[in-house]
Amino acid sequence: MVINSIAEGLNILTAFLSLFFAFYLLSLKSKNRISNVLISLFLIIRAIDAGTVLSNQFIILYHPGFGLLLNTLLFLSPPILYFYIRSVTQADFKLKWKHLWHTLPFVIAILVLIPRFYLADYDKKIEILTASDGLILEFKLVYLLLHVQITVYIIACYIVILRSKKLLLENYSNGNVNYYNWLFTFITLVALETVVSTFKNFFLINGLEAQYYWATTITGLSAFLFISWLVIKALKSPGLYGRVDSKQPLVNQIITAHPRKERGERENKENDEAILRIKNYMEREEPYLEPSLSIYDLSQQLSLPLKELSVLINHNLNQHFFDFVNEYRIKKAMEILADPSKSDLTILEILYEVGFNSKSSFNTAFKKYTALTPTQYRKQYST
Repeated sequence: MVINSIAEGLNILTAFLSLFFAFYLLSLKSKNRISNVLISLFLIIRAIDAGTVLSNQFIILYHPGFGLLLNTLLFLSPPILYFYIRSVTQADFKLKWKHLWHTLPFVIAILVLIPRFYLADYDKKIEILTASDGLILEFKLVYLLLHVQITVYIIACYIVILRSKKLLLENYSNGNVNYYNWLFTFITLVALETVVSTFKNFFLINGLEAQYYWATTITGLSAFLFISWLVIKALKSPGLYGRVDSKQPLVNQIITAHPRKERGERENKENDEAILRIKNYMEREEPYLEPSLSIYDLSQQLSLPLKELSVLINHNLNQHFFDFVNEYRIKKAMEILADPSKSDLTILEILYEVGFNSKSSFNTAFKKYTALTPTQYRKQYST
């Protein structure tokens, strides 16, 4: 069947690309080695899943139990993806023995299949796998468990990404916010691919052969495009930016934990004075020139409690710490760009001088505040 041949070809290409990229990542020397290992394991499992057609022809034919066990490894993919997201967003993340409970769905899937499949003889296993009257109940339950598990972990990944991004904005002045947008897109693509795969399995369970082959082709194409996008994107942006301390509370958590009664005139005046002191310090001492400046560093310099400073900037000023600091950096960059005596400085030299550590972050922030690129802004003052 032509459709089946197309699906097989796409699966083989996807498996090859996944394995190639996985082993490439494993060969890299990186400060965040655990992240490379996790995403490599994720890709290897996807390669095994994409190569199901090959395992059906060779492994399952001679060792059906082992072949099905390989396919069951797909249950390990969602928790590995979840831990990968945590490892690239949380600076304090470490794998621990207690994380092994995340393998529970994998264990349950095996236990469910033991009585009627794994303990059966070879002929019975082949009969179950090639039955024309549909899947046995245990297989249907395993498919259902898999899709529930994937849904739960995708939601968990979204929560980690959004919370970490907010922590970055509230507590750090460096890091690449666009990296979180990339992670969000990454998980969204995984979610969309899961939806397509759900339809494929629905057709399989209900014995809709024609629809199943079409869905298999679409799944194969989406998987191939996904892994191709992932490889290209990762090779263009190999660095990890914006990892945060996950134990830090968000500002709304601080406010909820310490609710304030209606402020009096005196308290409002004290807050205004504290904010004025912060702004004066920023202009006078220019701490924002330090690329790694965090809200903790600034609280130490100002001798202000960390939580109080966080609420003053992120809540009272209605501005994230990230934007608060970058605003001063942009103003400093504007001064330099408008100064004819500093026209010999390149844009790259200027962005490093004012505290940025990424050209893309600098350009994004500069355009946000001025609606112009740094080069366009400088041309306004060139003679």
